[in-house]
Amino acid sequence: MFFMKPRLKNLLTKPIYTALFFCFIITNIYAQQKNGNILGTVITSDDKSGESVTVLISQLKKSDITDENGVFRFKNIPEGNYDLQVNVKGYEPITKNVTVSADQTTEVSIQLNSSLRELQEVVVVSGAKKFAEKKSEYVARLPISNLENPQVYTVVPKELFQEQIAVDFRSALTTAPGLSNVTQSVGSGGVGLSLRMRGFSGASAAGSIRNGMSTNWVTMTDPANLESIEVIKGPSATLFGSQLTTYGGLINRVTKRPFETTKGEVSYTTGSWALSRTTIDFNTAVNEDKTMLFRVNAALDNQRNWQDYGKSKTFFIAPSFTYIASDRLTFDVDVEMYSGSRNSSYIGLGNFTPTSTVKSFDDMNFDFKISYTTDDLQSEAKTTNVFARATYKLSEQWTSQTNLSSAFTDNKANYLFLLINNNPDAAAPPLLQRRIMNINSTFKTTEVQQNFIGNFNIGSIKNRLLLGLDYTTIGTVDSRWMINSYDAAVGNPLITINEGPGYDNFINYEKYKQLIADQTEPWVINNRDLRTTSAYVSDVINFTDKLIAMASVRYDHNEDKIAKRNQNFFSPKMGIIYQVVKDKVSLFGNYMNGFTNTGLGETGTGEKIDFKPEEANQLEGGVKLELLGGKLNGTLSYYDIKVKDKLRWEGSNQIQDGTQSSKGFEADLIANPFRGFHVIMGYGYNESEFTSGSAKGKVPYGAPKNVANLWMSYKLLDGKAKGLGFGFGGNTQSDSFANDTNTFTVNGYTVMDATVFYEKPKFRIGLKINNIANKEYWTNDYWSTMMPTRQLVANFTFKF
Repeated sequence: MFFMKPRLKNLLTKPIYTALFFCFIITNIYAQQKNGNILGTVITSDDKSGESVTVLISQLKKSDITDENGVFRFKNIPEGNYDLQVNVKGYEPITKNVTVSADQTTEVSIQLNSSLRELQEVVVVSGAKKFAEKKSEYVARLPISNLENPQVYTVVPKELFQEQIAVDFRSALTTAPGLSNVTQSVGSGGVGLSLRMRGFSGASAAGSIRNGMSTNWVTMTDPANLESIEVIKGPSATLFGSQLTTYGGLINRVTKRPFETTKGEVSYTTGSWALSRTTIDFNTAVNEDKTMLFRVNAALDNQRNWQDYGKSKTFFIAPSFTYIASDRLTFDVDVEMYSGSRNSSYIGLGNFTPTSTVKSFDDMNFDFKISYTTDDLQSEAKTTNVFARATYKLSEQWTSQTNLSSAFTDNKANYLFLLINNNPDAAAPPLLQRRIMNINSTFKTTEVQQNFIGNFNIGSIKNRLLLGLDYTTIGTVDSRWMINSYDAAVGNPLITINEGPGYDNFINYEKYKQLIADQTEPWVINNRDLRTTSAYVSDVINFTDKLIAMASVRYDHNEDKIAKRNQNFFSPKMGIIYQVVKDKVSLFGNYMNGFTNTGLGETGTGEKIDFKPEEANQLEGGVKLELLGGKLNGTLSYYDIKVKDKLRWEGSNQIQDGTQSSKGFEADLIANPFRGFHVIMGYGYNESEFTSGSAKGKVPYGAPKNVANLWMSYKLLDGKAKGLGFGFGGNTQSDSFANDTNTFTVNGYTVMDATVFYEKPKFRIGLKINNIANKEYWTNDYWSTMMPTRQLVANFTFKF
């Protein structure tokens, strides 16, 4: 300091000024070192996103792993030239030179090239990996893998139902193992989907959980915004609550998220019955720093029914936004807006008494071309779903996750119920009573959830801990008008099944509206206001690297504001995993609990009944496999579910008089045995019955014993025909019953589909035949539905 000026020297003798001086020097040095960013994508040789690929900057010894879209990124890289290195098993090593400029983001794309080894091996990072991977952040709400989780679940990726050209949510669900009777359902003016899992059904089971949160129930949606479908098996109230789940399990819709590169695709699908469907998926970063990300998916769908009357029209748009506020804090918001109208017709038993010759739908010989309705008799719904999440990394061990889900649906329904009744002439076909209900309703669902997720060690024992609080409200208001027998009201008796097309089969919409207008007040007005406050904890403990245990419990306080009635419940869950072969073969067992807050009921004489909560307990054991480097994923399990204080219907009365048992085994296999080929298959055997009460020994309606599905496809990855592919598969299920008395059968079916497609990086063309054999078949929940006959579908997708 001898050469410094005296004033500067005096300043630097004071510590605070010395510190400020050196901060100034360091800031200037840093400012002179200008940095940039690298943003890239990895694409496999079969033109799929290269997920979980390590990209290395050799000069800086920095690396990053690509996400599910094949995206990698490096931030604050000094300007200059760098070599990006990618070395993946089954592909040729690649080195790509990039130039980083100050204050700019350099974008780069790397496509992997096949090597000779790829001919003998399936490369895990290819698009086929998604079919065999069971990766989920929602099933346990903890960062654990399938082989660490004692619960059974299946993840169906969007690539599978896109390959099958699934144009609606029901078609997408049929690709999942273990599901049966996926059918259109009704309730309080809504039109949605119901299904059976492990012998249990529910109109809320198909799609009422979205990104792990409650959304609207008995409400249709569109698959355009789906990243995957998660089929979570068994009673799952401990982590997902009881209001919108069933004892057999639940469906979780996982929506698409924004990412950092600009990509998009436009798709058009046409086919039989005047099908016309257009979808778009566009993603981009909003700012140069790639901290604001935007994505939008939309669909416009119009089609007629395969019958004489019937049509549907839907519009769907789903924008989503991600804001990366810092390395610790991220905000995600996505919205779904759906508007649709469709015919909603259902067939059931009125006063019909089955005979020795007529005891199933097949015996009645319905003409599948006759709908008994009109195009104008539509059920309309307008839905808005909002999901928001704030994720904050509190420390290296703890993460805070704040979730919000809000849903609203405005329904204007016109249900048509075709009731099968006795014919006074025993030799003649049964008669149909056409009951029409007009219901205006609103559905509101709101859920606020706070989770704290820990990942830490206590000594040598690894813990992954979930602490959660949840508040959920479900409210509905509906007013109902009913025309009990449309034909009697217009001067005709009941109509005869299959009497042929004609005026009597057609509903005159103007007459129907006048019949409603003549009624001075609604038949009934219903209100629902349910509020649930919950707390839960779940801990996954690694005692060793092979022995893992899970223990969870939930406390629920349910308030029925209309009935002025409260119910409390504790719901436990436990499981154990032993990895016989580390990260390859796991033996598992679980105990899982579910419950239903039942509320008040009323007998036929008007007597009020205070029903107890239903409770379900499951014991399950089995084996999970992930072998051959990710090429084979399978589960085999046996389960036994027992329900006590079972609430069921007898005619128009609810009774709580017994118990129910549901047991069986399930197997699913997802495999990529060789390049370009993948297969997904599942089989389930179920025995369900009421074990006490007046229905003892009877099988619940809509519960088939045998369910199976299969889909396999092959795509050429080499040669002049590279990109050409074929797919084939279908679904089958055995007979089930239309009623709990087991007097009327819904016949089983086998339906097969086939597709051929040609795919390139910029486009995809697909052609599919649904229901190749033109099978006439039924699906069944409480009501039964005729299902579509043979259909030809063609799709063209342009990618940019």
